[in-house]
Amino acid sequence: MAAKRGRRWIRRWGLSLGGMVLLGCMMLGAVGCDRYPIRAKDITPQTGQLLGDRWFYSAHSFREGLAQVEPVFHQGYGYINRQGNLVIPAEFDLAQDFSEGLAAVMKEGLYGFIDPSGEMVIEPQFQRKPLPGPQPIRAMADYQFQQGMASVRHNDRWGYINRDGRWVILPQFDAADGFVDDRAAVLVGDRWGIIDRTGQWIVSPQFMNIRSFQEGVAAAQDGDHWGFLDRTGNWVIPPQYRLAWSFAEGLAAVETEKGWGYIDTTGAWRIAPRFFWTLAFSDGIAGVESNYKSGYINKTGEWVVKPKFDSALEFRLGVAAVRVDADERGFGGRWGFIDRQGRWAIRPSYGDVYSFSDGFARVCLGGDRCGFIYR
Repeated sequence: MAAKRGRRWIRRWGLSLGGMVLLGCMMLGAVGCDRYPIRAKDITPQTGQLLGDRWFYSAHSFREGLAQVEPVFHQGYGYINRQGNLVIPAEFDLAQDFSEGLAAVMKEGLYGFIDPSGEMVIEPQFQRKPLPGPQPIRAMADYQFQQGMASVRHNDRWGYINRDGRWVILPQFDAADGFVDDRAAVLVGDRWGIIDRTGQWIVSPQFMNIRSFQEGVAAAQDGDHWGFLDRTGNWVIPPQYRLAWSFAEGLAAVETEKGWGYIDTTGAWRIAPRFFWTLAFSDGIAGVESNYKSGYINKTGEWVVKPKFDSALEFRLGVAAVRVDADERGFGGRWGFIDRQGRWAIRPSYGDVYSFSDGFARVCLGGDRCGFIYR
């Protein structure tokens, strides 16, 4: 059973290494992304227009009109604009997405923040390294400004700064998420709690895990089960699920012994548990897997696009990325984009893709060729 679940997980995301799922070309030097090489001249209006007729060693999605790129391996990160021009030179050791007008960049092992002109407005002084324990990946998440504050790591403790770089909540936590709906999850020792924007405890550290608040509630893990908390820290849906994702468009995906399904904010089942995995709803549609194939359902659980793909991502801008032609182990294959009727909007041509963001989708052809397409 474990082997079958592992095989399915690989088929879902594309490839795996030592049990860790690898998402995308840029994260590990495009491992496996050169399986189906395609020349730049092969990109046509039917398969997506290539922005600026230019490839990069690695690239990330557009945010707020700019995208981080690594033009040449190990020679620095910079940012391009929507015309494909490098407007912030590739002079940073690492770079992250823009959020609320600022982006975290690394210089000599420390992170600071730049504005869209490339000016360093908060000097490099913050650490970025994984935490020990069960959640190292979460601890490595991007620095992002949310509701005017960013969680940052300084002297091995996490706190919150404002856009001027001043401490709003002094560093005192072992990990800290961004603020959503005036609430943030923070880690003390091995337990998560919830604070408000002043740093006062709403819920003292007591949970194994807490997700960000979405639509007024947050998924939280108490012991072996997940439920949902309201903004005051009270259970609105008691812990009873194996796993739970955040609410989106009024529904949340939760897992029971029967599989994944969707509940509403009262905890009532809207779509009975029967899927191996699920995505959050977007544009009224959610990706799910059934019998080793992925498709899309509506909010009544009816198939909108029947399961026939090896992997599927969420719908954005009316299209969704899907993968076909993976081998029996779930490796390889080609990614393209379908519309809401399941027809090819951009034919499968790529070794790796991200969903559309800001009108562009980041795609990879080979191990050192990532770029952006638009429709």
